[in-house]
Amino acid sequence: MAETDQQQLNTYKAVSIITLILSIYGGLKYSGVPENYLSHTPYSGSNILLIIYWGVLYLWQILYTVQTFFPDEYRLLIVQLVGWHFPIFNVLHYVWAELFTSGHYFWSEVIVIVNLFNILGLYFSHKTFTLRPVGNWLLIHAPLVALPFSWLLYVLFWNGAVWLHIHKTWGRIVANVFIWDFLLVPGLFLLIFNDWAIGFSSSYLMFALAFGQLATKVFALQWIFAFVIAGILVVWSAGSMIIGGVRQASGESAPLLVVEEERVGGN
Repeated sequence: MAETDQQQLNTYKAVSIITLILSIYGGLKYSGVPENYLSHTPYSGSNILLIIYWGVLYLWQILYTVQTFFPDEYRLLIVQLVGWHFPIFNVLHYVWAELFTSGHYFWSEVIVIVNLFNILGLYFSHKTFTLRPVGNWLLIHAPLVALPFSWLLYVLFWNGAVWLHIHKTWGRIVANVFIWDFLLVPGLFLLIFNDWAIGFSSSYLMFALAFGQLATKVFALQWIFAFVIAGILVVWSAGSMIIGGVRQASGESAPLLVVEEERVGGN
């Protein structure tokens, strides 16, 4: 490894660790908000299930950060070219948590949108969903792209509902319509990219939403729709995972990350 590359990697590792600590601190601050405060919109989920989601995501991101200390050549290339989206995500998540817990809902919504574009930029510019073997896909695509994207899609509606004070009947009627975006958007990623990580993570968040709404309003459509969406996504994602595995076994593997093509072309 060239000295310049080593310096860049050392800088990246340091920045990743610092920003991950910031993100965890922001997550802990968000999790300390009282339950009744978090459960007053049609998009508010079970606080316990959301904390579990972030606990798993943080453990996964810690594992990703640890592996940067022991990279192979191919994984190092990926880290160098797409990894900076990860520290950006962490910083923006920390800023969101600070703004949201301080009651600045408009600005926290703006941060969510900016972070969503950050993750979408990573997704479509570098095509992490094509990573192979599956170990790299699970170690890089899932914690850096899929789970963060599902969270940002969810919090876009939740934060927006808090900002717009959507609690009353008319707001819940509108929410009963827009909740189907949580089937439409992950469904597109499943249909076009066979991205079952987004499917499973989105289904989990829908289960969290369903239990949160069920605890708030027993007689309501929102939790029923959320359970239906979650169930469809689980079955669809499981099917996509199985089909994707069969295709790889038969030699129909997805193309490598485009950055690998750039590296080969530059040699």
